[in-house]
Amino acid sequence: MARKSLCIVIVLIVDCALGFSFKLDEDQNELKWPTEYSIRGEITDLFTGIIKPFEFWYSNELNRSRIDFYGGIVKKYYFAENDEMNGQEYTIYPKTTDQMTSEIVCDEEIWEGEHFNLLDSAKNFTYYGKTTYNNKEVEIWKYLERDDDNESKEEKTLYALKTKDGVYVPVLQEELKHNLWSGALDGHTIIQYFNFSPLDVEELNLTSVEACRDTIKGEQSSNQFKDLHVHSSTDVDDAFLSFKMQHKRNYKVDEHEMRKQIFRDNLRRVKEHNQKNLGYKLTVNKFSDMTDEELSYLSATRPSDPRALGSVAFPHTEEEVELLAQDLPESYDMRIEGFVSSIKNQGSCGSCWAFATAAAVEATLARNNGARNLDLSEQSLVDCAWGYDNWGCKGGTLDGVMKYVLKHGIPTEEDYGLYLDENGFCALDNMTDLYHIRGFAQVSVLSVNAMKVALYKYGPVTVAINASPIMQYKSGIFYDPDCNKSHYNHAVTVVGYGVRDGATYWIVKNSWGDDWGQDGYILISATNNNCHILEEAYYPIV
Repeated sequence: MARKSLCIVIVLIVDCALGFSFKLDEDQNELKWPTEYSIRGEITDLFTGIIKPFEFWYSNELNRSRIDFYGGIVKKYYFAENDEMNGQEYTIYPKTTDQMTSEIVCDEEIWEGEHFNLLDSAKNFTYYGKTTYNNKEVEIWKYLERDDDNESKEEKTLYALKTKDGVYVPVLQEELKHNLWSGALDGHTIIQYFNFSPLDVEELNLTSVEACRDTIKGEQSSNQFKDLHVHSSTDVDDAFLSFKMQHKRNYKVDEHEMRKQIFRDNLRRVKEHNQKNLGYKLTVNKFSDMTDEELSYLSATRPSDPRALGSVAFPHTEEEVELLAQDLPESYDMRIEGFVSSIKNQGSCGSCWAFATAAAVEATLARNNGARNLDLSEQSLVDCAWGYDNWGCKGGTLDGVMKYVLKHGIPTEEDYGLYLDENGFCALDNMTDLYHIRGFAQVSVLSVNAMKVALYKYGPVTVAINASPIMQYKSGIFYDPDCNKSHYNHAVTVVGYGVRDGATYWIVKNSWGDDWGQDGYILISATNNNCHILEEAYYPIV
């Protein structure tokens, strides 16, 4: 796939009226920052087009720092106690209940190494002279790191303003990552700084962290749900090098061998499977250097209430289903009729339940309005559906999110805002156009013909499957008798069915990007309820 070009015009606003001074090292050939500061800016990844506004506070004396994204929607606190080289990270984010009021929840993680300083990357920069930037004279500092073992090079260029008091103010930093073997550019990031100012130490008080700790202690004693995000030799070397180039991997030196071993194990599994000439193929893909724990965010669908049958009953008895099935076409694919929207990517958020539901509602609406496709907001479900057995980026339930959509509806992404890959504040009060469903029904459990009838008569169906064996799926009809040995954990959307060599299969839309599987889809065998696909299936009614 050709890389999309991205043109970004960067406008910098530098506030030079700082009115404060810091003690600076007398060696003016060494770039140094103050030991306490606050700063605002934006991080732009030119490869993905994601722009993250941030505000950052730092104190070396207190061993604390804090970074807020998107105006404080997500807050991260870092601190080490007693000058230790490791400490805690607390991430605080919102969840929204059925009453459309938000409460704040948080996660805890232990981290190692130096306390987090946004400007630590400026260490070991070399002075390269001066230039004019936005009508101001700024200094140019550069940093180059070459890793011949991994055949990579990282280049950073920093533009900094030196005030009359001798303090450096960062203006712009550009980071380039190169692959020395291919000459390709593997990464391109720009950090622009809007303001650099003295620290208000109150911004680093631990009131929120202490409340967060209390919440976590309470959850550990009473909540059954745990954090889903916790994170020949020559032939292998050549394959791993190609993998790193294709997927733009740049590992730390002490991480490289671990990633290579994971890759080697997955490569062996792929080759051994494909040599068996079964009905489907595996491949090395973007997940092939990750552990099961790191990939757990991809599979975050929880069991629904076993008493849940939908807001309305499935309208056909078993006898009626068998009669209707006799008149169904042998194959049916909603994509051909233009009802199905493009493949999306849930990123690092455990929001498969939101993507599967939005995809089903989008296609059902398209079937009823002349194939006019809508791009509905998965982010609104992540932000707002907490009161319905859903937990934002930590997962959700298929019946719960359907109940939420039935009551509150879904706005378009254009109205609500782009997908953040984070938990956010619910902004549904600002929406004027919401797309509702009249109800939802559960397809008769374990019935292939009931699923086919539902797809042909009513539209796409959200289902829960065990996704653990399909991470490296490439093509063909997936059937693995071991898939049912573990419980289901991932939500996807069935958009049709077909027959190949006498075997019926389901056409399944995933939310892992169009570079996974068959252009973002997987064909799953209809035999023996493979991967639990017939146990929990719902379709929306509009």
